[in-house]
Amino acid sequence: LSARPAVFCPFVARPNDVIPDRKALGMDPATAAAKGVYAVRRASCDATVVLQGSAVMTLFMRDVLKKLDETKTKVNVFYVASAELFDLLPESEQEALFPSNLRQHAMGITDFTLPTLWRWVRSEEGLKKSLHSFKHGAFLGSGAWEQVLVEGGMDGASQLAAILDWCQVKGK
Repeated sequence: LSARPAVFCPFVARPNDVIPDRKALGMDPATAAAKGVYAVRRASCDATVVLQGSAVMTLFMRDVLKKLDETKTKVNVFYVASAELFDLLPESEQEALFPSNLRQHAMGITDFTLPTLWRWVRSEEGLKKSLHSFKHGAFLGSGAWEQVLVEGGMDGASQLAAILDWCQVKGK
C-alpha cells in the first residue's frame, strides 16, 4: 500500500478450509505473502513446482504436501500470491525469494490459464508438464469447485501424480 495508498476493505468468501499450521510445516509465515511469492518448501535440488491460485493451493496443502513428505520427495514449492507485489521488490530480493535458476527447472499448477505461468516457469518442458484450466483444450464447466478441478485435472491426486512425474523427469 505504500506504493499506492488506498482504502482497503477486504471481504473474501471462502469455503470452510482448514488453515495449515505454517510453523509446524516449516513454511514462511503468512506475512510473507506481502512480498508476492513465498516458499512452501525449499529442497536441495532443482525440481520446482509453482502454485498459483487459492483453489490449487488449498488442494495442495490438504491432499498433496503430506504425501510428498511421506514419500520423502525433494521438491521446491513456491506460491505466487501476487506478481504485482513481487514486482515492487528490488531484483536482489526477488532473486533471493525465488531464484531464477529454479524457474528453469519449474512446472506450474494454476487455477488460471497457461500464460499466467510464463513468468514463473521458464522451460518448454516445464510448461508442457504444467497443470492449468485450459490444458485439455476446453474451458471447464461449472459446479462445485472441487469437481471442476477434478474435471480440469488439477485435483489433489492429479497434482501429486504430476509433481512425482516432474521430480522423476528432473532426476530427483
